[in-house]
Amino acid sequence: MASDMLKLAELQRQLAEAEQARLEAEQDRDKANERADRLEETQAPTALEEYLQLVQQRLVSVLSIEPNPTKAATGSVTSVDRKYYPLELYSWDDFPEKHNETFSQFMNLFSEKPLFPSKTDVLAIRQELSPTSRKDEQDIRPFIRTAIEKPAQRVVMAYLGHIGNSDRFFFQNNAYSLENRTLEDETGECEIPPPCKKRSLERKISQPIPDRWGICEPVSGSVRRVCVGEYKAAHKIPTEGIIQVLTSPSVELFLEVLRRKQSGIVNSGIEKTREQVAHILCQTFHYMITSGLLYGYVALGEILIFLMIKKSAPQKLYFYLTRVATKPPCKFVVRHAPAAQLATFATLSLCSTEMRRDWITKAKNCGIYQWPLLPPSHLTHDITLRPRRLDDEESESSEEEHEGPGDDDYNSPSEGRSRIRSQPNQQTGQRRRSPRKRTRTQRPILPYCTQACLLGLVQDLPLDPSCPNTALHQQGQTCKKHLVTKEDLCALTKKQLARSLDKDCECLDREGLFGNIGVLFKITLTEYGYTFVAKGVQGVDEPHLAHEARIYAHLSHLQGTKVPIFLGNITLELPYPLVSLARVTQMMLMSWAGTSIGVKSWLEGVDIEMEKEETLHALASSGVSHNDVGRRNLIWNPEQKQVMAIDFDQATIHHTQKRRASTSPLASPKRKMIKNENKQKTLAASHPGKLGKENMNPTSFKD
Repeated sequence: MASDMLKLAELQRQLAEAEQARLEAEQDRDKANERADRLEETQAPTALEEYLQLVQQRLVSVLSIEPNPTKAATGSVTSVDRKYYPLELYSWDDFPEKHNETFSQFMNLFSEKPLFPSKTDVLAIRQELSPTSRKDEQDIRPFIRTAIEKPAQRVVMAYLGHIGNSDRFFFQNNAYSLENRTLEDETGECEIPPPCKKRSLERKISQPIPDRWGICEPVSGSVRRVCVGEYKAAHKIPTEGIIQVLTSPSVELFLEVLRRKQSGIVNSGIEKTREQVAHILCQTFHYMITSGLLYGYVALGEILIFLMIKKSAPQKLYFYLTRVATKPPCKFVVRHAPAAQLATFATLSLCSTEMRRDWITKAKNCGIYQWPLLPPSHLTHDITLRPRRLDDEESESSEEEHEGPGDDDYNSPSEGRSRIRSQPNQQTGQRRRSPRKRTRTQRPILPYCTQACLLGLVQDLPLDPSCPNTALHQQGQTCKKHLVTKEDLCALTKKQLARSLDKDCECLDREGLFGNIGVLFKITLTEYGYTFVAKGVQGVDEPHLAHEARIYAHLSHLQGTKVPIFLGNITLELPYPLVSLARVTQMMLMSWAGTSIGVKSWLEGVDIEMEKEETLHALASSGVSHNDVGRRNLIWNPEQKQVMAIDFDQATIHHTQKRRASTSPLASPKRKMIKNENKQKTLAASHPGKLGKENMNPTSFKD
């Protein structure tokens, strides 16, 4: 009996242990499932509000400004000498309303959709941010980019996707255009370095440019710049001081600061802060005006300042200030997150357009001055910007048709003098109007002239009947010869650009057609319809353009076949301002050659390597070493069905045997057999009997 009791007790003990083990295993499974769920939750994409909350809690909270001035970088906030400043400063009062409307759109479209990085991803980003205090502008950069710009970019991209817009939006540190450079000693003589060596930039220095650019890139790849951004070291000017100055700002803040400075009065603490605020806003305003962009922002670590210019009143600057970090006892509201507000700002800027280059010139002449010059007192009160009536020949850009009447162009006070000076040119234009009807665009809308056409212009040969613009060249006459010479074309183009930098002139930097020293333009000579390209350079690179012209002259026998047709160099009366702040001062006019061989555009069966070698051999046989051969400088020309070389700013001329004028350097028997039929058709139509004087077509060019 006792043994049975013992057996029963043992069995009960075993059952209890088994039950305990089962319960423990079940608890372990539950804990493992909970861990897996938590891990999955932290690794799962987040929705809009959760993401912005994470960014604020995990990234924005990392910001710490160095409180000890002895440990922080020293120096002025920024240099504003010779920079344009606004005459009037106003609060951007309707930005909060616009932000509420825009953020509500974000919420309605994708508030519950998991489109944004996970909590794990945000924490990983936090680990990359230095936990130390921010001591200078360089320390501020990674924080602004990671905690504000990148989240804002993600929100904007989500918005574009949900409204069916395939464009890309992003921030980057260059304008995707020609770099703004100048000579270290602008008064000194500029001599071209030996062309056989790589271009020396020792005496060239980069000019101040914005820290950031807001870029819109459509599927077509033609980029559009929409805003500029500036970073400022937060420790150099106290946050509370900025807020104090901008809470109730004076409309004439900039003028008051300059008057006080010129009076010699020593600044008190608040006056010094007012001057620093004026400097910060002046620099970004200058970048906005000179680049032709209506939107800009300043990031100072603890605060963001959004800036806006109205197209019709560029002398007025509007601002909106917001804190980056929420200070107790204020409660954080997701809608007011800095990334959310920057996303609204970017969305507004996407609705704007780059201003025309003529607008920039007018804006600079509307009464604004360059720091530290003060305008005459009467100008600050007598500025009237009147809408300008545009005739058919000077209609607005089609890109701007959607803008309201308040955004019309205006006449500046100085425009009357400009109108008087331009009367002779206007009379010429009235005497010989182009017979074509202009659409509502100022960009060149005509196809490029053929190589035979422009070669005929250069060599005084008959018009090319295959050129799509021949009827315009004839001006309604029956004459089969060109009515203008190469020299006339250069002079007329220069006058046309002096009247307007926009009319029938388009900068192709947005297509990526720019390089180390040059940027490409498409130009139509309005009166005669000649359509060609121009390589524009800054003053610092003018010697390179002159050198390149000498190379083209040496290769005159290859123009239209192996190299573009050189039409001449011109110096602009008004520099062409690029959005990158570079200013084009000279242009080389030439025929459009084609597309880089880096992009396949030739028909099947073409041996592109053989074509390339034949072009390089032709150059060498003519005594020219290119010295910068690359796929970007070798162009496939569909009209001539061969490769052309471009960009000879580094080329050299060496000794070679005297050429025989009667033959082309490409005239090998094999070559003739392959291409004779196609080329004879072109030559017969343009200038019979002129073998070796063919022409070229479209050029995609980069330096």
